Amino acid sequence: MDAPKFLRLKAEEEVLEVLRASLAPYVLKFILLIVWLLLPFFFLFPLLREGTWGIVVVTLWILSGILLLTRAYLKWSRTLLVVTDRRVVDHEQKGFFHRVVTEARYDQIDEVSYFVKGIPSTLFRYGTLHIQLEGSAADIEVAHIKRPARISDLINDLRSEAHAQK
Repeated sequence: MDAPKFLRLKAEEEVLEVLRASLAPYVLKFILLIVWLLLPFFFLFPLLREGTWGIVVVTLWILSGILLLTRAYLKWSRTLLVVTDRRVVDHEQKGFFHRVVTEARYDQIDEVSYFVKGIPSTLFRYGTLHIQLEGSAADIEVAHIKRPARISDLINDLRSEAHAQK
C-alpha cells in the first residue's frame, strides 16, 4: 500500500493501512454545497440584467461555492489515519493551511477502543476510533472511520508485538 505524498516514512517502514473517514456522514454537506454552487445559475439572467451589481453577485456566489466545496473535499480527503508496521499517524486537515499531525509508536499506546453510535453508523459500518497514549500526550481520536473493530484489532496486535519485543 502506498503512503500519501505528504507523509514521510522512516527507513524500511511499511504502510499497512491508509484510512479515510467514511463518505456517508458527509454526503448531505456535499449535496448542500453543490446546490449552493449551482443555485446562481437559476438566477443568472435576472441578476445579469441588474448590470454590474448582478455580475458581482453571480461571480462572488460561484467563487464562494467553488471555495467551500474545495475546502470540504480537501478536509475530507486529507484527514486520514495511517497504520504502519512501526507507528500510527493521524493526519488531520483542519483548513487550507492548517493541519495537525499526531504520531505514536506502538509502545506508547496504552489502550485502543472504538464505538459505533446510531443507526447511520451501524448501517454504513463506521465509528470512532480512540487511541489512548501513555503519559500526558494528547490522545488520538479519529471519527467516522470505516470498520473500526478491524482497525482496533490490527493496532492491538501490533501493540502486543511491540510490547513482546521489549
